[in-house]
Amino acid sequence: MTLHLNANWRTIIFLSLLALAAGASAPPSSADERLLLDWDQAVERLRVTDLQGREITELTQPRQEQGRISVAVPESRAFVIKGDEIETLRVTSDEPLILPNGLVIPLPSPDTETEAETADRAVDEPSPLTAAWLRLTLAASPIPAVWNPLSGAYHTELIFGLQPSEERLITGLELEHPVEVRIRLRGLTIQDTLPPLRIDGPGLAHEQTLRLSFLPSTPNPTLEVRSTISDVNLELEVLPRLELRPASRRVLGLGLESVEVTLVRVAPHGMPLPTEQHTDVALTLDGGGRIETGAVHFAPGQATSSFSLRSSGLAPITVSAFTGSLSSETVIQQQFPWGPILAALFGGALGGYGRRFIKGARQALTRRRLVEGLLVASIAYVAGVLGVGYLGLPGAAVATEAGAFLTGALTGFIGVNVLEALSSSSSSSSSGHHRSH
Repeated sequence: MTLHLNANWRTIIFLSLLALAAGASAPPSSADERLLLDWDQAVERLRVTDLQGREITELTQPRQEQGRISVAVPESRAFVIKGDEIETLRVTSDEPLILPNGLVIPLPSPDTETEAETADRAVDEPSPLTAAWLRLTLAASPIPAVWNPLSGAYHTELIFGLQPSEERLITGLELEHPVEVRIRLRGLTIQDTLPPLRIDGPGLAHEQTLRLSFLPSTPNPTLEVRSTISDVNLELEVLPRLELRPASRRVLGLGLESVEVTLVRVAPHGMPLPTEQHTDVALTLDGGGRIETGAVHFAPGQATSSFSLRSSGLAPITVSAFTGSLSSETVIQQQFPWGPILAALFGGALGGYGRRFIKGARQALTRRRLVEGLLVASIAYVAGVLGVGYLGLPGAAVATEAGAFLTGALTGFIGVNVLEALSSSSSSSSSGHHRSH
């Protein structure tokens, strides 16, 4: 019995010594070399890869800890942490947005710090970290993207940068390779190609700006951001817009012509966007012209409204429309009415010339009748121009070449007859006066 107990004790002591030896030869615990991540997803959805894309999830031993996820940091080996699915975020403000996923960069361990470095470091200065958690950031301005009526596109600026887990790492953190960001488009078209961006390090000095001019083709225009450390889809917030659509961008000036202008409330992707309630529209004109219709508004459930614009003068007319935060602008050119004027003069000359075919007309006065016809037609045309604007005469009488020609011919013919009649009456009256004396 005693021998049996002694044998058991010898076995127990031997196993204990083996355990102590195994513990002495085992690597130190990596509990102090774990990094807490700002990760709001389940640990099962986390994927860890090296910079070449090889998966090393098991090596980093991710686990839930203190309501977050922690990973072990392999020495001198940067790695990327991503989710198993690509997230879709909506950019709705100009506040910087921290994109999901990131890059873990091992830093010098406190054990490798020299005594001199330890002495130089202030007492209240934090000790070096074992790793940095580097995130990709995005700031967009203005957001929602705004419509530029002159360029016919929406505009915004995208600013990409890198943000480390500690602000004190910005100045001293160096990247072995820059972070490359590529952007693909979904549901929008752009005027220029988008070059890839390369970010060399954290901080304002390394931020990259992308100017975006685009037209949405779907209700949710999306940027597919693909980079070394983060993959995410970004939906851009875009305002609706107003569009002024004149039936013609050129009108005859001097009040000779009017143009119908349609005002459309448009969704970002180009479809009409009806209003939910009565909405008044403010109009301003610069350079001439006048509104012939009354107040302009959108009725409930309607996306279009219209008004009539009469020319005035010869300067370009800039039409601006405002309703709430939406605005639109268009320019209508006013042309000098060379065609109608020449047609009126030609008609006046022809009408004066036609006087010579009346029975009893003196053939020697043909040249005089031509000049008189031109003069009368010019006066009649100016009167017609004023009449269109102020006396309510039909615009077709002087606004078209045919109408101007007819006006000139009739006034030239009649005017020459009137002038000759007045001349004859004056001559007769003068002769009788002389005979009476």
